[in-house]
This record gives sequence, C-alpha cells and structure tokens, in this order.
Amino acid sequence: MVRVAAALVGLALGWGLAHTAINLWDSRHDNTPVSSSLHAPSGALRVSGGGITLTFPAGWLNVPTTPNQMAKVLRKYVAKYPHLRASLKSEFENMQAVRNLAMLAYRFNHDGGINADVTVVILPTNMPPGRLMPQAQKAAAQFGATGVHHSLAAFGKYQAVLVTYRMRLPGRPTEFGAEAFVHGPSSTPLITLTTTNAKEDLTAIMRQIASTITFG
Repeated sequence: MVRVAAALVGLALGWGLAHTAINLWDSRHDNTPVSSSLHAPSGALRVSGGGITLTFPAGWLNVPTTPNQMAKVLRKYVAKYPHLRASLKSEFENMQAVRNLAMLAYRFNHDGGINADVTVVILPTNMPPGRLMPQAQKAAAQFGATGVHHSLAAFGKYQAVLVTYRMRLPGRPTEFGAEAFVHGPSSTPLITLTTTNAKEDLTAIMRQIASTITFG
C-alpha cells in the first residue's frame, strides 16, 4: 500500500492536498469498494471501476479498497515522509479529484509477496495528450522521481502520454514506475504501474494492460 499511496497522492492529487483529502474521506464515511472484478476461464482478471474496465494477466488480484481504507494509508504515509508533503503544490484545485480512485490491483510472487501494483485514478479532463505531456513529466519530477522519460503512445484506439521513472524514498528500495494518461471520450484515466524489479520491462507490461481499456 505504500507504493500505491506514493503514486496516488504524489501524481494524481498532489502532496498539498493529502491532509484535506483524508479529512474529506473520513467525513463522508465512504466504505463502498471502488472496483469489482471477474476471472475469465483463461485466468485473466477483468477489473471495472470509475467507468472503465482493464484486463490483467493471470497472477493479478483486484483489491476492492474503499476511500476510507485508502485515507488511513495516506495518513500514515504523509506522517512518515513529511518532506514530500511540503515539496509539492496542489495539482488540482477541485477537491472532487480526491474521490476519483477507480481501482487497485496487486501482482504476487510465488511466495505470496507483492511484486507489483497498479492504481487507476480518473482525472476529470480530456486534455489532448500533446498538451498534457509536459504537465505529466513535471508532476513526476515534483515528487522526487528521477530518470523521468515521457512520450506519446497509443493503447488500443486511445492516444496517451506514457511516463516512466524511478524513485527512492528513505528506508525503501528503489521503485520503478510507468504511468499512462489515457485520452478517453470524456475523462483521462491515469494508470500507474510500480515495481521494485529493475529488470522488468514496465513499458511492455503497461502496454499489455492499458491496451485492454474499455469505457462505459
């Protein structure tokens, strides 16, 4: 959950919104799971939430977290790394943005440990990828990412901005991330993939998952 919190707050919400987001979620007492899932006969996992559906390869598990559960994680996270909270300004002025978590999925090792995770946040914009690209790159750098690379991409029939990066927080191994800002019909799903395995081709994994996206 720590890697999930880093991606969710750092890129989608901005660290300046973290404490406000926590208070908002707590006051709403929202315990409704943000996503649902269905296993296909092949072992693939179809996860739906926030008006989109993604298909994950076998080995992934949907985590039907709730806004309240995520708020508790965020509270612990910003308390542990207060310097990150102060390093960013708000990425969004609209507080509704904190409620747009659409799904959370984990991939497990053979021994049961988590070796990768995916979060999806629905951004209430459909800014063309060419205009969104510099903002996406800046957001990654703001929360401490290094080796940031961004490019235009396509997933299925949808254009997107793809950002890759690595990040190191005190007391934690280096994390490697890939983010896809997918230009949907009326919104922009932000798909964030993170892992601590430097040998993995995150772009290939992202393409495998993000190319399955459907809206509605």
